[in-house]
Amino acid sequence: MTRWTTAANTLDLGSGTTLVTGPGSNWLILRDGTSYTLIDCGYPGDRDLVEASIDAAGATGLPEAVVVTHAHGDHIGTLDRYIAAGIPVHCAAAEVPNLTGTAREQIGPRESLPRAVTSLGWATWCLHALRAGGLKDVTVEGTALTPFNEATEVLDLPGSPRPVATSGHTSGHTAYLVGDTGILAAGDAVVTGHRTTTASGVPHLLPEPFHHDLDDAGTAARALLSGVDFDVLAPGHGPHVRVPTGRRLTIDRNVRARTGGRRGAADDPRR
Repeated sequence: MTRWTTAANTLDLGSGTTLVTGPGSNWLILRDGTSYTLIDCGYPGDRDLVEASIDAAGATGLPEAVVVTHAHGDHIGTLDRYIAAGIPVHCAAAEVPNLTGTAREQIGPRESLPRAVTSLGWATWCLHALRAGGLKDVTVEGTALTPFNEATEVLDLPGSPRPVATSGHTSGHTAYLVGDTGILAAGDAVVTGHRTTTASGVPHLLPEPFHHDLDDAGTAARALLSGVDFDVLAPGHGPHVRVPTGRRLTIDRNVRARTGGRRGAADDPRR
């Protein structure tokens, strides 16, 4: 894989929004004057990269808040640094059990290692996850969280994130429209690339083992792309995609999961 650099992996999407394509997952920086919001924050091993990307985006100091799409270790891995500094963490109320560890809706070695034996893509993903701290306990205390419910229309934070419920990948997975900019932070509801899939730059689902509920994940992805108005897709994995004028994005059913013969979400004919 190409070496990560701030120059190559931080992209100004306009309107104060920066997408950072990390080595294993993405995060976003939403700037408003001298304040900013962080949406997701990488693996535990990405701490220095997150800090470097904040500097590259022109932000300074600590974020006003961290907003979470979902509580997987590659998206909340550096939360402890911000919680220790007293930074509030916003998430859907339905995602609190995953954040605190009372529920576990995440792929583990039992699901991933057998696939790594027969698939180079899965093997490289497993190796990176291990090196980046993917097995580290990243759960947090409930007192550190600021949950919102399904009726919440906008968070009073820099960038004005607007929650869009997208349960399926996890029970409380949430995408966010960035104010009125037309930018959609999709988290893992829709991705455009991953070591375990065969394409980059086209919207698709992660393979089945990554989802808590595959059927709900597929329904949420289709509803997100067909029912939410946006101009730029900023996914949790893979590059951004701009929506052609007058059109909508769709899930690419030709993308295959590198599953060593096992069927993944992208291979499921229901998708």
